[in-house]
Amino acid sequence: MPLNVRSSRNDQKVLNTRVTIVIWLIVAGFVFIAGSFWYVQGVQAEEYQGLAESNRLREVKVPAKRGLILDRNGKILVDNEASYTISLRRRDYSDLSDVEKAALHEFVAQTVGTSPEFVVERITRENKVPTALPLPLFEDLSLKEVAVIEAHHDVYPALEIETIQRRNYRYDTMAAHVLGYIGEANDEDLKRDKTLEMGDFIGKRGVELIYDEFLRGDDGADYMVVDSRGRTLSEYTDARKEPLPGSNIFLTIDFDLQRISEQFFAENEIVGAAVALDPRTGEILAMVSSPSYNPNVYSRRFTPEVWKTILSNPFRIEVNRATQGLYSPGSVFKTVMGMAGFSNNVINPSTTFYCAGSDVFFGRRFRCWKREGHGAVNFERAIKVSCDIYFYNVGERLGIDRIAEFSRKLSFGERTTIDLPGEKAGLIPSTTWAREVQNRKWYDSETISVSIGQGPLLVTVLQTANMMAAIANGGEVYRPHVLRIVDQVNPDRTVERRIAQPEVLQQVELDDDALRSVREGLWKVVNEPGGTGSRARVEGFDVAGKTGTIQVIAQATWVKAEQLPFKFRDHAFFASFAPKDNPEIVVAVLAEHGGHGGSDAAPLAGSIYKAYFRSQIAQDRRDLSNPEQIEMLREGDLPRAGEETRSR
Repeated sequence: MPLNVRSSRNDQKVLNTRVTIVIWLIVAGFVFIAGSFWYVQGVQAEEYQGLAESNRLREVKVPAKRGLILDRNGKILVDNEASYTISLRRRDYSDLSDVEKAALHEFVAQTVGTSPEFVVERITRENKVPTALPLPLFEDLSLKEVAVIEAHHDVYPALEIETIQRRNYRYDTMAAHVLGYIGEANDEDLKRDKTLEMGDFIGKRGVELIYDEFLRGDDGADYMVVDSRGRTLSEYTDARKEPLPGSNIFLTIDFDLQRISEQFFAENEIVGAAVALDPRTGEILAMVSSPSYNPNVYSRRFTPEVWKTILSNPFRIEVNRATQGLYSPGSVFKTVMGMAGFSNNVINPSTTFYCAGSDVFFGRRFRCWKREGHGAVNFERAIKVSCDIYFYNVGERLGIDRIAEFSRKLSFGERTTIDLPGEKAGLIPSTTWAREVQNRKWYDSETISVSIGQGPLLVTVLQTANMMAAIANGGEVYRPHVLRIVDQVNPDRTVERRIAQPEVLQQVELDDDALRSVREGLWKVVNEPGGTGSRARVEGFDVAGKTGTIQVIAQATWVKAEQLPFKFRDHAFFASFAPKDNPEIVVAVLAEHGGHGGSDAAPLAGSIYKAYFRSQIAQDRRDLSNPEQIEMLREGDLPRAGEETRSR
C-alpha cells in the first residue's frame, strides 16, 4: 500500500513538470510573437513601409532637357520648346463599354481633325508600349485643342495631356546637314544601348548623333500612387528624382557665314555644296548642302504622306553633298599636280611648256580647253589661265602612282574623319587600284585625264577645302571639326567648360619656293586680268584660288555648256583661301550643272570673304578663346573627331 502511494505521487510530480514546461513554452511563444510584432512595427517600420509604397507606386520618367546647340559666337541654333501630346491611359480605357469607347474615338477625332477610324488605328497598332504607360496618340496640339480636351476631362478621364520638351531647330533648314536631327529610338537602338527605353528620342544625324552622349542628359522620375488596377490616385513627391540636363555645345559654325552661303544657293537655285574652314585649326566656319531639309519635320513622327513626299524628292535632300557627294575635282586638281610636280622635281617654277590647243601623249591627241592654245606658259601662268596642256605634261612626267601618293598626303582618297557621320572617302586611282579593284591594267593615257582632275578621280568638297588649307598653311593637314566647346554638366550639376583642340593629321613637306609659286599663281587666278576666278575678288584682301569646270559627259567637239540639256552641263568648282600671305579662311564651292567655276562658284566665295573680313569674326574668335573671359576653363579629352560617341 505505501508503495502505490509513493508511485502515484511521483507520477503527479512528473505530470506537473510537463505541464509547467508546456506553459512556459506557450508563454515563450507569445513573447516571441509579441517581440516580432514590436520589431517589425517599430524597428523595421520604415523599411516595410517603403516596400509597401514601392508595390503601389508607378514610376513615370521625366525626360532630361536636351542640351542647346549654339554657333561659335553663342547664337542659339537648336533649343527646346514645350509641346502638348494627348495620351490614353489604357487601363482606364479598357474599363469602358463599346459605346463609351466609340464616343471617345469620335471626340478625339473631332478635336484633332481626323477620322475615328484613324484614332482606333493609333490605339491598336501601338501594342509594344506597356499597358501601364500612357499611350501617345497625337502630338503638337494647339492650345485650343488642349483646352477642349481639358474641358472634357470628367467625361473622358482616360485621356490626359502631357507636356513634353520638343526639339526646336530655330532656323528650319539652316545648317541642317551639320545639326542633324533627333528621332525615336528603334529596336536596333534599344539593343545597342541598354540605357534606352521605348519612346526615348536620340540623335539620328549630324551633331545630334555624334555628340548625343553630351546632349542627351540623364532622365529623372516622378512616382505616382496607383490602385490595384494601375489607376493613378495621387503623386508621391518624396521620391522624385530630378533629371540632369544635357550639356550645351558650341559649334565652330559662324551664323553669318552660314546664312550668307545658304542664301546664295537658295536665291540662285543652285544644287551643290560649300565649305568654309579655318586653315590654322581645321574649324568648319560654314558648311552648306543644297537643297536642304527641315530637321523639325524629321524630329517628329512621320505621317505616310510626309514620308512619300521625302522619298519622291529627286535631289536626295538627306545627302550631305559637302561630305558625301563625290565629284571629279576638274581643274582645281591642277593645284595638287603643281605641288606634286615640284615635290618630285619633275618641274620647277620656271619650267615652260608650249600650248598649241592640243598635243599628243602616249599616242593619243588631247586638247586644251582653249581651242587656239595659250602659247608658251610657265607654272604661274598655267595656273592663272588653267592651261590643260601644261598639266598633261606634268602628269606624263609624274605617272599615276606618284600623283596618287601625293594626293593622299593632302587628304584625298580617304576620309578626313570630320566629326560628322557618313563621310565618303572618294577615289584616287593608281596601278594597284586598277589591278586589285578593276582587275585590269592601268593605261598611261588614263593618267593624262587624271592630271586635269578628270577620269576615275573622285573627291568631296570637304577634302578639296582641306587640301587648299594645307597649301595655305604650309603643309599641315588638320582634322576638320565642327565641335568647338562643350559646357559639360557634371553629376553634381556643376558645369565644366572643355575646348576642342586642333589636331594635325600629318605634315606634308612642301618646298618654300614651290609654295610661293603656287600661291602666286592662285592669286593671279583671282586678281590679274585674264584670270579665271576674277568674280571671287575682294578689293584689299588678296583672295587666291583655283576654278574648275567638270565635264559630266564626254564631248567629241567643243560645245558650250549652255547649249546642253541641264543634266548634262558641267559642274562648277572653286577652291580658295585668303589673305594670300597670312591665310585665315579657306572656301570651296561646288555648283552641280552650274557651268563654269569662275562664273558660277567663285561669286559665292567672294560673298563669304566679304562677310568674313567686313565683320568682327576674327576678333570674336580671339575673344571667345580668351581664358580671362571664360569661367571654369579646363581642357579635357573630348571625343576625337569622327568617333560616334553614342554610348552612355
